[in-house]
Amino acid sequence: MSVTDAGSNNTADDAVTETPAVVSQGHHESPQQRHQKEHMATWLLIAGDGVFFALEIFFWFYLRTLNVNGMWRGTLCTTSNPCTDGLGNPITHAIEKASPSWTAAVAILIIASAAFVWIAEVQVRQGDSRRVTTPLLAVGALLALAAIVVQFLQFQYLPFTTIDGAYASVFEFFMGSNIAHFLIVLMIVFGAYNRSRKGIYEQGHWYQVHLIRLFTVWVAFSATVLALIAIFLG
Repeated sequence: MSVTDAGSNNTADDAVTETPAVVSQGHHESPQQRHQKEHMATWLLIAGDGVFFALEIFFWFYLRTLNVNGMWRGTLCTTSNPCTDGLGNPITHAIEKASPSWTAAVAILIIASAAFVWIAEVQVRQGDSRRVTTPLLAVGALLALAAIVVQFLQFQYLPFTTIDGAYASVFEFFMGSNIAHFLIVLMIVFGAYNRSRKGIYEQGHWYQVHLIRLFTVWVAFSATVLALIAIFLG
């Protein structure tokens, strides 16, 4: 073997042994660094969703104030002076408001779901075992599922359809928004339950539960505000 060959082999061996060290240094962060980045990302997600939430409220009050031809809820529609729905059918009476019982039940269920997730976070921070936190997260997921089911059931008992004026359209949009957010909550809380069941949140690994709690509380807050608006300011 020549000196050149030996030198090239030594260089290749050095590159093989040095490369893993360079890669490992570039792809590993401390738990604190990961938590800080994920915490910021969660708040950015909430902030973006907050813009959407503000638009929902704006649409409600804008259309309610505008009340073109009395068609917010059809309060000016009579037999002698009928209004028309989105398909041109006559409306001769005011559109009945959605039952506040259903609306309140949905809000209460998602608030309870967020509360159980929050309690689970507190328990994880205190170092409790999976035997304590797993049932709490399971209940939180079940309550989110119950909120989805009740919200779907409310569609069956609405005294109006989407085309029956601006109030009906925006209210059903609120309901659809709730379902979309509740599905996200159900997915992430069920994932947290599964990870807790495997003991991943033991030994002080609480930061993921904290992030899930932030988003779940936000969803509960926004859904409650929409419920209060729909019940008292319809």
